Amino acid sequence: PQDPRSGDPEMLARTRILDARGLGSLTLRIREASELMGSDDPAVAEKAMRQFGNLTERFEALGGYAAEAEAASIANNLSLPDRILEQPLKTLSGGQRRRIELARILFSDAQTMILDEPTNHLDADSVVWLREFLKGYKGGLIVISHDVELVGETVNRVFYLDANRQMIDIYNMNWKNYLRQRVADEERRKKERANAEKKATSLQQQAARFGAKASKAAAAHQMVARAEKLLSGLDEVRQVDRVAKLRFPKPAPCGKTPLMASGLSKSYGSLEIFTDVDLAIDRGSKVVVLGLNGAGKTTLLRILAGVDQPDTGQLEPGHGLKVGYYAQEHENL
Repeated sequence: PQDPRSGDPEMLARTRILDARGLGSLTLRIREASELMGSDDPAVAEKAMRQFGNLTERFEALGGYAAEAEAASIANNLSLPDRILEQPLKTLSGGQRRRIELARILFSDAQTMILDEPTNHLDADSVVWLREFLKGYKGGLIVISHDVELVGETVNRVFYLDANRQMIDIYNMNWKNYLRQRVADEERRKKERANAEKKATSLQQQAARFGAKASKAAAAHQMVARAEKLLSGLDEVRQVDRVAKLRFPKPAPCGKTPLMASGLSKSYGSLEIFTDVDLAIDRGSKVVVLGLNGAGKTTLLRILAGVDQPDTGQLEPGHGLKVGYYAQEHENL
């Protein structure tokens, strides 16, 4: 899904992925039984040994350590290293949560996967890996994606939702052939409409001539009906997609340096995001924040916007500062 808010926020990221095959909670129970096996109480230790044996048998039946390794490999290829997998979901960024959910569905071994914009929040290497994974996937796939290369390499059937005609056109072919066929279909519909309109106009003109004669009235009525039928069966003229033109209001005057920060630090549990950050944004500057997935880009923006507080350090707003903030998870909409 595009919305990542799934799963118990206290659950470890690794457990969330493994639970797609019923392994996550099972692994935790095995760990608990293993610890109880060392109990000084013989009854507790014996019961734990039986539980450990039963749980281990179920674990192996579900793929066991090979499945764990497979999940870890998928996560790693989505830029989710072990240090992220050992964090609770609540400590992860929106992009990390989305990648956890993607790793979960890829690991689930589903007969049919439904993926909504799966390349969102993936770096270039992860996108390339995902294309290869989906190309070799044995199950079915339904995908919404703006990544032309991904659909070009993976799909063999296209559903085109034509909002103008309020219909779904199904193309049983790959993406490249679909693009050619859709252009051909549009041209065919234009010609069909032009021919039908020409015939309808001719019938209407002939009906108008016949209408003046009482003996021809019935024939004129039939011609009008035929013309109306021809026009009613035509597809609506396709509307050209419009490009919006936006004019942003001129901002109010502000100081030379509208925003400064000093000594900013932020951590989530044992995961240190950044430490002792100083920055100054001058009036009129247009700044891009770059970094690997999970580096703390969104966390930094949320602090600068005043949504989150840093662990240490402070923001120093300049004269006349007014901040507009658009969040990746749309929680402010």
